[in-house]
Amino acid sequence: MPPRRPIAPAAPDPHPRSRGRGALMGLVVGDALGSPLKSRNLLAPVFPTLAEGVHRVLRAGGPFELKKGQVGESGQMACCLGVGLRELGTYDANEQLRHYLRWQRSAQGMSPFTEEVMTELLESSLPKALAARRVWLRGGRKVALNGSLARTAPLGVYFYRDQDTRLRASFADSALTHFDPRCQLACATLNASIAHALGAGEGLDAPSLLTATLSELTLASAMLGRLMPDLVYEISVATATIREDLDAARQDDPQLYWPELHMHRKPTLVRVALRLAYWELLHAPTFEAALVDVINRGGDADVNAAVTGALLGAFHGEEAIPSDWSQGVLDALGPRDGALWNTYHPRQLLTIAPEVGE
Repeated sequence: MPPRRPIAPAAPDPHPRSRGRGALMGLVVGDALGSPLKSRNLLAPVFPTLAEGVHRVLRAGGPFELKKGQVGESGQMACCLGVGLRELGTYDANEQLRHYLRWQRSAQGMSPFTEEVMTELLESSLPKALAARRVWLRGGRKVALNGSLARTAPLGVYFYRDQDTRLRASFADSALTHFDPRCQLACATLNASIAHALGAGEGLDAPSLLTATLSELTLASAMLGRLMPDLVYEISVATATIREDLDAARQDDPQLYWPELHMHRKPTLVRVALRLAYWELLHAPTFEAALVDVINRGGDADVNAAVTGALLGAFHGEEAIPSDWSQGVLDALGPRDGALWNTYHPRQLLTIAPEVGE
């Protein structure tokens, strides 16, 4: 008998790396594309028609006068989060808080709400870990903005195989600046989708991704209730609103220009960013079409595009991101820009993406 041929080992799965880099690159590309259009009340077609407006390339400008391809708060804080993960090899809220405080000295494009939380962190003699909760309580428990959601994707990528750590880190990191349970659960929801996309292999489709996300939302809600038993009612309401947002994302009209929830109105912009991102996942044919639609609707365009970019980057993979967008972001700034070039730059963030076969 001829000798038996040895069975060749299975080829490494390329999807975690491509989709992980897609999520991270999608976040920063979305931020850079949307920053020049932030706070603009742009005319856009009625859903489900996608906007194909004139804004399709990286530009300089916007309210924070960023350079072409430069990321703002969302991208910078995501890079800061990536630095913490890379240095520790895990997530630690106290250490990450120290990273954010160091970042704010070099920050460019910080939102008024983040400035308020940072001021509370720096000036109050009370425990720093509770600063965002104090800001939330002062706001009557009503303000649920989108800053933590826009930076959270590194956690979904880094802990894509570790659900328990991913959930706890998503809650803890959001609570450092955006304490509202809607913000914490939104971060857990987005990271659930990113993690599932990285681990899904071939045959990933948007409906199955949404089903897996809803399943983890149930677990996330129960876990957050155990972690904060004094806020069980608020967590229950937050869970119901996120389910409502994901359900609305399935519809032709996600109702983002309605009195209850509007693209250009605060204080619940976290729900707008989440609902819009999942609507694009289920309705836009490509990564590029989704990002063009998001930025041409104006409003909080940088944050909305960062969230959408992270989700669709994880779904479609790095190859789906137009190279002129990704290269333009990676080439932005230079050594004279200090920490924004050396530490809080997107090229540093990409180092936490999994390698092939990890």
